[in-house]
Amino acid sequence: MAKGCQHGPETRECYFEPLTHCQLSHVNPANDTINSYTMKNEKEDYDRNKRTVYTSHKLWFRLINKKYSWTSLPGIERDHSQIQIMASMLAYYFQPKPWLRQQIDERIHKSIPADLNPERTVGVPIRRSDKCFGHNVTGSARGELDCPPLEEYLQGIRHFLLFDPLIENVIVTSEDKTACDEFVVLMKKELPSLRVVLNVGDVQQGTGSGSKLESYVQGAANADVVASALTSLHLHLRAKYFILTTKSTWTSTIGVMARVYGFATDIYAIDIGKNTNAFSAYARSGKSLCESFFEFKLPSFDCLRKPHSLTYVTISPTYLHKLQNAHLPGCMCTNGPND
Repeated sequence: MAKGCQHGPETRECYFEPLTHCQLSHVNPANDTINSYTMKNEKEDYDRNKRTVYTSHKLWFRLINKKYSWTSLPGIERDHSQIQIMASMLAYYFQPKPWLRQQIDERIHKSIPADLNPERTVGVPIRRSDKCFGHNVTGSARGELDCPPLEEYLQGIRHFLLFDPLIENVIVTSEDKTACDEFVVLMKKELPSLRVVLNVGDVQQGTGSGSKLESYVQGAANADVVASALTSLHLHLRAKYFILTTKSTWTSTIGVMARVYGFATDIYAIDIGKNTNAFSAYARSGKSLCESFFEFKLPSFDCLRKPHSLTYVTISPTYLHKLQNAHLPGCMCTNGPND
């Protein structure tokens, strides 16, 4: 991804700040009892005045039990939700270098209308191309998702409009230019009153990777792909409602980051490409926020292919009455699982 980097080494540090400025030469040896300490087990506390702490006598590291004790965060473990720590780690790991931050800022200013209200905005990050079963993208891995038709994204927007008719904007992004263009045409035809917001200057390389970009987009550079992708992420932080396919780690990342760093007061998501791992669950429901949520089971948008299948829409109690008054067809309300 950093091939031909013009701003640093051909590593992640071409684009992002170093994770640390520490070097191995800074580490005190284990037998230095004044400046270093070796923990007896993962539950043991340690002297914070020690310059170097070894978590194990063994060659390989050992995860410690009190993870939050390594941070400067106030409180104890129970005071911090898993999704917040996860989003914070992602934000820390992907701190853009100044040149990349400038590019993202310029792209955002070109893309976001001055009057865009996040409270009235839907985010539609479409992940297709080599994510789909049966794709023909040379050099990419096999597909992982039975990519839903674009009409399902449209139907998701309609469901949100049922209980929030004040929605004005739809942010549409995708690495797949064909899918993006087709969806924009569909929006203008079916929901012409909504304003479509696009990532201006998006490379749309047609693959989830930038490692062979020269094979897909003439004249584009890997740096353009990184800037485009991060711009899309920042655009979606301006949305309140999302149509996600959490089988995609990318769209799950957008959901997680929006829940923690987004501009809207709350985040609501419809998942039309569901995965079952923990990360996708955070994107879909934000369950680790330790709040009481409800799950509405709506008939899936592809009922003809999968009769009686269900799509989960997770909402907070704040919007419960709105959904009840919307009279959604085939809607059943159940208490969601405990946190």
